[in-house]
Amino acid sequence: MDSKQQDSKTAIYSALSPFKNTMFRMLWIATVCSNIGTAMHEVGAAWLMTSLAPTPIMISLMVTATSLPIVLFTLPGGAIADIFDRRLVLIITQGYMFAIAVSLGVLTIMGITNPSILLTLTFALGIGSSISMPAAIPIPSSLVPRSEMPAALTLGAIGINIGRAIGPTAGGFIVTAIAPWIVFFLNAASLISLMVVLYRLQLKSPRYGSLPPERFIEAIRSQVRYVRYSNVVHIVIVRICIFAICSSALSALLPLIAKRQLHLDPTGFGFLLGSLGMGAVICGILILPKLRTKASVELLISFGTGIFAVVMFLMAHTHHFILLCGIMGLGGIAWIMILSNLYVAGFKSAPKWVGGRVLAVYLLILNGGLAAGSLLWGIVAGKVGIPVALSVASLALAVSLIISRSRYRTTVVDELDFTPSMHWIVPQTVMEPSDSRGRVLITIEYHINPESAYDFDQAMCKLGQIRKREGIIYWELFRDVTDAGRYIEVSIAESWKEHLRQHEHVTATDRAAEEKVRKLLKEGTQPIVSHFITEHIFKAENIHQD
Repeated sequence: MDSKQQDSKTAIYSALSPFKNTMFRMLWIATVCSNIGTAMHEVGAAWLMTSLAPTPIMISLMVTATSLPIVLFTLPGGAIADIFDRRLVLIITQGYMFAIAVSLGVLTIMGITNPSILLTLTFALGIGSSISMPAAIPIPSSLVPRSEMPAALTLGAIGINIGRAIGPTAGGFIVTAIAPWIVFFLNAASLISLMVVLYRLQLKSPRYGSLPPERFIEAIRSQVRYVRYSNVVHIVIVRICIFAICSSALSALLPLIAKRQLHLDPTGFGFLLGSLGMGAVICGILILPKLRTKASVELLISFGTGIFAVVMFLMAHTHHFILLCGIMGLGGIAWIMILSNLYVAGFKSAPKWVGGRVLAVYLLILNGGLAAGSLLWGIVAGKVGIPVALSVASLALAVSLIISRSRYRTTVVDELDFTPSMHWIVPQTVMEPSDSRGRVLITIEYHINPESAYDFDQAMCKLGQIRKREGIIYWELFRDVTDAGRYIEVSIAESWKEHLRQHEHVTATDRAAEEKVRKLLKEGTQPIVSHFITEHIFKAENIHQD
């Protein structure tokens, strides 16, 4: 066996290594079946609407009913994923979606389904899907060692592409041969298989620390704060948003390319979509494992983006069907290369205690960007034509790559270490709060040499960003007007419990930022930390002497 064959076998083994875990394997198969069932359901629902109300506005409302829940419920779904048992959340949401799918099937068989019922149940099904997504994506990767996480995420993305490739074609055949109601029941059956596997999973509830989980509203506020003040999250959001908007031109205009320019029937269009899915599968199993040992996540994302830009340009100016299938296969390779590595960057961009909420933001940006981009490129194609629209989208993606490489490099995620450092010492109090509603004032006094003021200010600005990102609702740095080397850092936490939670959330990266500040202190001095709490929350019987 030569070295190339050995490398190929090693790459396949590396890509499929998560399948060694029995529960991962069962969960992946059940998820793929569910993806296929969902895709078939969407075909059946769309076809049913063309029979019930064949007007452009009603068909458009079907798209709205599917996509609007993503906008409204994905972010709350992220908070739910972080504060509740993810396995239980998924079982409940899959059961809810099962009930919706069965209800739609029964109503359709009975001839009761009308446009309003179909839109309402489609929207209700979307709610369940949107809430479950932030909880579903991290679970497979949590079943395997950390070294296999990229392979697990890639297999998850492959599973989605398999569902998109097989589901619509299978659904179309079944609807044509029988009726739309049958795919509703098949979708329900796929959900049952997923619930059975989830029931057998043994997963711990996502409790990070000794304190009870945050309340729902508190979790949403933490989500907003973390995303607002995390520069790394901003980088990943920008990369996802730009790619989603630019790349959506291909998916939005491909049906028109197939029908108007190539004069294909549904089978030919299915081959184009299948080529995209096949390229994704080949890349995930054979290509990506090799490249990950030789290139960084940033380089892989950039390389995939460049390939996808070329694919869109070639799709605009090529009219040979076989050649187009090959180009779509190349597009599938680029697509999986980009998205799987963006997922890896996304997972690395936030600690576990807020990971589901940050992932929900990424999912919202991705789906929102694809929806907005599809509308944009549809309008552009209507005015200047499909080839020009695709060429412009290709150019925009290429230009965005240059900008992203200079200002929004994902390599910063490799510098992060979210291992809990636990280096903050919990203060020994002589007064215990009687509840958790009073705010906490934390002051830290520093003494530095005045000539180090500029470096100290820069280091403290970064530290302040970290404080606000992890839950501080007010932060400010003050300088003594009578002593140029004396500073006081002032921060406020919402409650004593929230401040104790921050003690548990502090990471190795946070500690490194604090060490940079400490190196600038005047020799022989240490930061002086004081805690104050709103006076009205104390009760006389809780005040005691040492």
